[in-house]
Amino acid sequence: MDLFEINLTAVVQLLSFLFLLWMLNKLLYKPFFSIMDKRREKIESDLAEAEQLRKSADAMKKQAEEELKAARQRAEQVIAAAEREAEKIIEDAKQRAQKEAEKIIINAQSEIERQRQEAISQVQSIATEIAISLAMKVLKDVVDEKAKREYLMKIIREYEK
Repeated sequence: MDLFEINLTAVVQLLSFLFLLWMLNKLLYKPFFSIMDKRREKIESDLAEAEQLRKSADAMKKQAEEELKAARQRAEQVIAAAEREAEKIIEDAKQRAQKEAEKIIINAQSEIERQRQEAISQVQSIATEIAISLAMKVLKDVVDEKAKREYLMKIIREYEK
């Protein structure tokens, strides 16, 4: 029976060992593992939050890119509309200038024609007076007054035709 004999020292050592395990567990392992669990949970929480922030940042970036793209498109549309408006204004100004130039040319041509007709009329009047005066001088000695008048009236009528 020596094999199964209970040795008091062994029992005390066993109890001391169990007490030591219990104390280590209570004072060291549980707080240590509790801290480690809290740290792991904190890290997991931080990682989840970081992932959520990354997704949020990606979504914001995508939204910002879409807004920038939309703003660029609106800006391009505004620029294109402004260019079309400017071209229209320029074209209208060209047409008005062309019409004004044509009007000025027509007025100038009319004025030139009026002055030409006036000059022709004056030249004809002067030529008629000169012709009458010459005819009077030529006929003065040859024909009497009544014949002169009839002859001059005949010349004037022919000239006016």
